[in-house]
Amino acid sequence: MDRRTSANLIVFVYAGYFMRYVYLMIVVPFYGRVLGVAEYGRVLASMSLMNVIWMLVGFGFTFVGMREVAKAQSTQECNAIYSLHVSARLTLAVIGAGIGIIATFCSPLLSERPLIGLLATLLGIVSACNLGWLFQGRQQIRTPIMIEVFGFALSLVLVLTLVKGPNDAVWVVASLLIAGIASLIIAYGLTTWQLGWPRLAFAGVLPLVRRSTMLFCYSSGSVVLTASSTYLLTLFSTPAEVGYFGAAERFAAIGLSLMAPAAQVFIPTITRQLAQGDKAGAHVTTRRGAILLLGYGALVLCGALTLSPFVLPLILGAAFEPSVRVLQVFAWMFPFAAFNEFVAFYVFVPRRKDRVLAIAGVASALVNLAAALVLAPRFGAIGMASARVIGEAALSVTLLSVLIRLELVGLLPGAERALERVRVVCGLRTQAGGAKDD
Repeated sequence: MDRRTSANLIVFVYAGYFMRYVYLMIVVPFYGRVLGVAEYGRVLASMSLMNVIWMLVGFGFTFVGMREVAKAQSTQECNAIYSLHVSARLTLAVIGAGIGIIATFCSPLLSERPLIGLLATLLGIVSACNLGWLFQGRQQIRTPIMIEVFGFALSLVLVLTLVKGPNDAVWVVASLLIAGIASLIIAYGLTTWQLGWPRLAFAGVLPLVRRSTMLFCYSSGSVVLTASSTYLLTLFSTPAEVGYFGAAERFAAIGLSLMAPAAQVFIPTITRQLAQGDKAGAHVTTRRGAILLLGYGALVLCGALTLSPFVLPLILGAAFEPSVRVLQVFAWMFPFAAFNEFVAFYVFVPRRKDRVLAIAGVASALVNLAAALVLAPRFGAIGMASARVIGEAALSVTLLSVLIRLELVGLLPGAERALERVRVVCGLRTQAGGAKDD
């Protein structure tokens, strides 16, 4: 894929994501004003649970599947991968459902209205069964975006029609679930038309789980704990505090998710270049991704610090003014998160450094969890946000250390020169050699 084609795809993907943020800019203030702080906090807690179930049922399959499909040479090979991944998700959906039910009744906030938690659990399973990874691996970047935009439009109509007051919080989750199922039907119908019916192969699920375990360990460390922050806060704090944190976390999540569209183009491209032996091309593509992501992280840091005092009260209303300080704490997370996204998915995943990611993810998860357990009971929403920043910073330090050790630091623009200067200052011998892609 040449530079112009990649640029066109990135523009298209970001245009699709722009529709997501138009959707969010409509529904987020709508939820805040119609549901109120307490009920909106309950909805956000259910969405946090949904994200956890999504990650558990997905079990690292997304990037493993994308990587395998990007290397596939025939329709039959793609169908075999498609069939195996459907089988694996159906198997783990049973476990995810059980965990979601238990988590719903363990949360004081969700157990008051358990139907919200149960619907969120089902929504997490539906989300985990999406086929975006398959379309992206086959370089059909536009297809999942168009399906997603359809889902946004349908859920928006349902939400604005059915949600009239605080007692209608359950319809928020129900509307998202209906839209998710409709989108899933379209995706599976299109894929079956292209590749044929999936042949359920439960005998191959265990080997796939083993291949995906390292990436799952990373995601469970850095993503599941991140996604569960609002749910964890329900165990330590008041509904109002959960609402303030959840609102700020929602805006932080919007900022983080803006890094995803570029990954849909860069990851399959880098994987395919490495599979074809084009290490120089993969090196160039990776560095372009670094410039894009790291620049974005710095930009969002500045924007969140300066604009949040004006934007949050304007969108959510004066009742959510305490969320401003929470979002300003979250702002310091963005540069670290951008660096982590780049190293994990632009460098390590295409180069099959899954075990390294697993170790780094688990280590940062322990730091994040320890910080949350110490800070959240004492400082509420501010404490939980601070724990997130600490966790991302710890992950950045770990990943940077691994980059240096594996001599892949050259994939970061200017990093080799900076490292040489540090070694000179410290009196260490400079090691020759560039980035290793094998």
